[in-house]
Amino acid sequence: MSQSPVARRYASALLQQADADGVTDRVDADVDLLRQAIADSRDFALLLGSPVVSRERKLAALRALLESRVQPVTLRFLGLMVDKRREGLFGEVIDAYRALRDARLGLVQAHVRTARALDAADERAVADRLSRLTGRKVRLDVTLDPSLLGGMVVRVGDTVYDGSVANRLASLRERLMHGQAIN
Repeated sequence: MSQSPVARRYASALLQQADADGVTDRVDADVDLLRQAIADSRDFALLLGSPVVSRERKLAALRALLESRVQPVTLRFLGLMVDKRREGLFGEVIDAYRALRDARLGLVQAHVRTARALDAADERAVADRLSRLTGRKVRLDVTLDPSLLGGMVVRVGDTVYDGSVANRLASLRERLMHGQAIN
């Protein structure tokens, strides 16, 4: 997802404050928790994005839901975003924060679509292989896509590795249609 300059500025400010407070690893976990909460809870996402819910009610809800679960710097940051009416950018800010941290840690995000669920050993094998290909540590984002029939499609940045059965069948079909020999 492309991030706006505003989202990048907010993410950079959060990262700088986390560094200054010496709680960067814990704020990383908070950001992951928020990302998951927004993805998993439609009600939470609607609350944050609703223009009819007052800032005071949003702040109260955030405190009630998160005060005991996140770092004070994270909660203050969320409050600032609500005060500045930027809560609609939470998702973008989370993505921008993760991109900044990944760059700092030498990580690259790999989006993997597979026809079947991967177990932990499969995920490690894919991550190891991609690490060797990219020369960087890899964080996997795995989603199921039964339309692939088998195999997987991996996107790392602008590079796509398509090892899906659907792609191989399409390639075979093209070669047959154009009269090319099949090896």
